[in-house]
Amino acid sequence: MSNSNFLWEIILRELKSTVDPHVFDTWFSGASIDNVDFMKKSIVITSKEALISQFIQGAYDQKLKEILKKNTGFDFNIDYTSLDTDIPLITSHVVDEKPAAENLIRQNFLQGDKPSGAQHFYQKQTFPLEDYKHPVPNKNIIASKKNPTLNKNYTFENFVVGEGNAFTHNIAWNVAVSPGGIYNPLFIYGGVGLGKTHLLHAIGNEMEANFPDFKIECISSEKFLNEFLASIKPMKDKNNYTNADEDFRRKYRDVDALLIDDIQFLSGKTETQNAFFHTFNELQMNQKQIVLISDRSPSQLNDLEDRLVTRFSQGITADITPPDFETRMAIIKFKCEQFDIKLDEETLTYISSNVSSNIRELEGVLKRIKFTATSKHEQPSLSIAEEILKSAKTSPRKNISPDNIINVCADFYKIKVDDILSSSRKKEVVQVRNIAIYLCRELTTLSFPSIGDCFNKDHTSILYSFNKIAKLSKDENPEIFEDIEVIKERLGKI
Repeated sequence: MSNSNFLWEIILRELKSTVDPHVFDTWFSGASIDNVDFMKKSIVITSKEALISQFIQGAYDQKLKEILKKNTGFDFNIDYTSLDTDIPLITSHVVDEKPAAENLIRQNFLQGDKPSGAQHFYQKQTFPLEDYKHPVPNKNIIASKKNPTLNKNYTFENFVVGEGNAFTHNIAWNVAVSPGGIYNPLFIYGGVGLGKTHLLHAIGNEMEANFPDFKIECISSEKFLNEFLASIKPMKDKNNYTNADEDFRRKYRDVDALLIDDIQFLSGKTETQNAFFHTFNELQMNQKQIVLISDRSPSQLNDLEDRLVTRFSQGITADITPPDFETRMAIIKFKCEQFDIKLDEETLTYISSNVSSNIRELEGVLKRIKFTATSKHEQPSLSIAEEILKSAKTSPRKNISPDNIINVCADFYKIKVDDILSSSRKKEVVQVRNIAIYLCRELTTLSFPSIGDCFNKDHTSILYSFNKIAKLSKDENPEIFEDIEVIKERLGKI
């Protein structure tokens, strides 16, 4: 057996014991070591496709080096190539100004049971943050004149890069400078408040800068849904027929790039999914760039047609994970400059150590510090930060469970929990049951089948109940939505 084959067998054996079998088969079964140079301490790993090579390099480079070090005693340098050499590997978006954080990223913030699912794909990696520029805040919200759906405040230049988002940041940059290529569609997913929407607009803004003639639509899935429903309404009214349907199709198919936020909200909306499916196909066939944002990976999108899920996965999928300590420090410094707040290093460290979930929470804490300091006619300080965070800790927001929702709904409407969970078809019971199911879908991460288990109903019945509330008009049913808001408020106090 050659040195190349011998080393590769060692690597595969160790990877197989630690990596998810599906991930292993997808990314490593078609790769091999092409060349080994023990004198120069270098090896070349070759894959069939550039996409595979760039994934292995971005996600497993450090892991592979650790395996090689463990088994050979040498620190190898690894080069990555592919057989389709005409397609370039992802290039890093780097700039040479002030660093976004002062140290190497050392913490791997995402562990096995975190919600974004990246634990199935990424291993801990270390990279120099000095390659990344300190972002420059823009305090004015500006829309693009040519592409008004783009927010000009969201750019790559003011996006804080850390370990949890570096891989996705680089892919996004490559899509922006070379749209419609093999990274099409780009599917970005992750938890709330981690910068997904920022990256979406940054892609659009960079595209506009590189391709001034591009027509770019950057919208939410809710807007796509509403415009689709508006377009088909005249078709159902033969006395008031217009070309709204054709106008809708042309609006979203005659673009150079379609960027959609919160694509998960198309779940369960069959007609809209069908419209999006045909839009997606036409854009991809014409090599127009598609970027989709979601709070979960394609495989976790319940009640979405399989034909859409497979298309979402056929380009490149990347996630954003919660920021580690160093990244949070960089974000806080950036936000302080943006909000014109002066905090010393001790206070910055205290906030970064005690707020770890997402960027929006960090923003909220800083705004409260500024407001409290202004109200007291004092300078922002550590004592104010401690006061605010201590208050937040004494009344933490608990995870809302289906049982919480069912109990609060039963108490609010003065009916028994057993009635909600029964098969009763009494109008007043059915309405409360539908509201409880709707809130379970809105306020938890449970899928429709999982919610069905809580209510002793099958998936189809749960979907039907959810849609009975979701499809109601707030203008025509204000009492129901007022009730829902009160119930949400009560749930927040649990």
